[in-house]
Amino acid sequence: MTKPPEKTRIFLVGEGENELGSRAGAPAYQSDKRPGVLWTLLSRVQPAGWVVGGAREWKSIRKYKARGATHEDTRNVLGAALDAKEAGCDVLAFSRDIDRDPARREAIEEGIRRVASTMPAPPEVIGGVAVPALSGWILALLGEKATEELSPLRAQAMLAAKGMMPDDGAAMVRVAEDADLDAVPQDAASLTEWIARARAVLPRRAGRGVR
Repeated sequence: MTKPPEKTRIFLVGEGENELGSRAGAPAYQSDKRPGVLWTLLSRVQPAGWVVGGAREWKSIRKYKARGATHEDTRNVLGAALDAKEAGCDVLAFSRDIDRDPARREAIEEGIRRVASTMPAPPEVIGGVAVPALSGWILALLGEKATEELSPLRAQAMLAAKGMMPDDGAAMVRVAEDADLDAVPQDAASLTEWIARARAVLPRRAGRGVR
């Protein structure tokens, strides 16, 4: 009898419950009861063939020493990749709010570039910054343009005007569930790049080309 193929294991990293749902917090208390925005976006790209193999909040990433890495978030990406590898995961999927740190985007990209050369058999990476924060991604999923020009506070205010509070992760998940990923405004570059990375990794990993 042919053994069914093993599912791809994904390690999630995000700022908190909005990104991670009930996968936020200490590992002993994590569950798949409430999906976060990251899980939802991944499931829109590839609905089957993968499971969550672990998760961590940014504030809990282990300290990682990397020669020549001057920005903390470069080291954080490498630490998250090591966490993913040690959890037996094939893929690391994360988002990091850029907030008001303009150097964060390149620091995150440097970390992603370094993953492959830092450890043997590294996880593949679906990751990047959310500009100006996750709230900007949600606005872009709703079709709003020029979201990357907003401040984090302005993005939150625009969501509030639509009846969505900053801690309303369930409402954000519903937006991600209903959005047309092919209709995201192109000026939401950080989101379109993240979706493109997910589409490059997950259908191949899961063995089917679902968009």
